[in-house]
Amino acid sequence: MNNTIYINDRFIPENEASISPLDTGFLFGEGLFETIRSYHGQPFQLENHLARLRLGLQTLALPEPRNLKQSHTIIAELLTANQLTKKPGTIKIIVSRGTAKLHNTDKILPPTLLIRATELDLESIKQRQQGMRALILPWRRDRQNPLLKVKSLNYLENRFGLQEVHRKGFDEGIFLNHEVEFCEGSFSNLFLIRDKTLLTPPLTAGLLPGITRAFILQTANLLGLDCREVPLYPKDLGECNGAFLTSSLMEIAPLIELDGYKFDLERTSELLNLLQKAFRNTCF
Repeated sequence: MNNTIYINDRFIPENEASISPLDTGFLFGEGLFETIRSYHGQPFQLENHLARLRLGLQTLALPEPRNLKQSHTIIAELLTANQLTKKPGTIKIIVSRGTAKLHNTDKILPPTLLIRATELDLESIKQRQQGMRALILPWRRDRQNPLLKVKSLNYLENRFGLQEVHRKGFDEGIFLNHEVEFCEGSFSNLFLIRDKTLLTPPLTAGLLPGITRAFILQTANLLGLDCREVPLYPKDLGECNGAFLTSSLMEIAPLIELDGYKFDLERTSELLNLLQKAFRNTCF
């Protein structure tokens, strides 16, 4: 089936979609994206994703596409058109600055807005939720980099890091900053478990403010769990009895290994099941 997508005011078949070769999102990665999971036709945490997107637009001084305000309606139509109202879905919202000038004139073209909805590969998600292996990446993040707080189309460092760990047989790569503090994964946020306390790096370590990360912090608080945002270092792994990763698509995935430290999933299964149950109650 040829998917329907939305691009610049139009719903069209995906194989008919195009952007200008002069679009600065294509040329320079000048733009932002959000990845959202849908459950039975309902996008999860959509308002929070849109809020992060708008903050990113402000940070990069990118104009907001005029139809971004209609995201709810556009997404609902896409989920229906692509027969995803009863299936798990993946929604991508992509905004780029667009083409700066038209034919050497001073006319400024509007930003590009693309929204895509496809079926989620649930089998790969289930495999991750059985346990993942992660490796610390060999180069350091600059915590002062203002672009770390936006989900930029210039995602090459993350993609390159994931490629490197895949080549070594691991599932995810974890960044450290120059102070050797944990930051985040190439596509996930990191939580450590010390006894029954959840620990996660603070935003000041240099990481994207993950939507699922924030949801876990809020959920833990509602459940009365001790959950702290504190600087974390590789040496802390020896004092922890578990770890897990979060992302919008995979929700919660336990780590069975992080840079040589191995974790027994049985020791943290009760806590993770509690979080997963709260997650499911919210989604459904």
